[in-house]
Amino acid sequence: MLRLNTEQLTKLEKDVHDKVSKLVKENDRLKIVEAADICNVAPSKVSTLVRKLGFDNFKQYKRYFSGQEINVESEKKTEELERLMMFLEHFDHSSVDEFISVYHKFDKVILFGLGPSFISAEYFAYKLDIVSDKNIKVTHSEDYVKQMADEDTLLIVFSVTGKFSTFENLFQEAKNQGSEIMLILEEFATIQDSLVDYVFHLSKYNQSEQLLPFEKTRTIFFIFMEEIATKLRGT
Repeated sequence: MLRLNTEQLTKLEKDVHDKVSKLVKENDRLKIVEAADICNVAPSKVSTLVRKLGFDNFKQYKRYFSGQEINVESEKKTEELERLMMFLEHFDHSSVDEFISVYHKFDKVILFGLGPSFISAEYFAYKLDIVSDKNIKVTHSEDYVKQMADEDTLLIVFSVTGKFSTFENLFQEAKNQGSEIMLILEEFATIQDSLVDYVFHLSKYNQSEQLLPFEKTRTIFFIFMEEIATKLRGT
């Protein structure tokens, strides 16, 4: 059963809903990112609105308000989609503010990742370069960090699982150059006896333990990055 309840929406969510529900009547192929841009909000805000109204996803929302038939029971969500929806529902916006407050302290930023996390770091470097005037570098080489890091540098390391024992040499080299270190983890991990100055645990909803680190998605990294870029663009 699908129940629509707009009373639980905030004023901003009601304004977004009024606008988007009309847009999908004219264009049932509207994407959630396009709707968010038109309403000048983050996609996560539209996603939260959709779920508050009782829909499973934006696709179902579009079908309903464009006059198409929907079958609530037939739309199965994968385990990963369920995880991401829970993450979005409990997204901690204060983490974005905390990241930015640290980020503003440094003139130079080096983004570090291995495997798929390096690709995520490359994308983040691209986004940061657009919205700020920092000296942004990205690498998967410890030697590069050793050569480029200094006391004006923030080293940001991306890791999904937190199994970063191989990073300790990297951390030591950065500290030797006077840099500060930020570790961004998707999954929760206890950090003890580490040289890291700042730690961000983005999600308490872990991916399957059957997946190897390189097999796990980096979707939450990208959501976090987009929220940061959006906030920096507005400051």
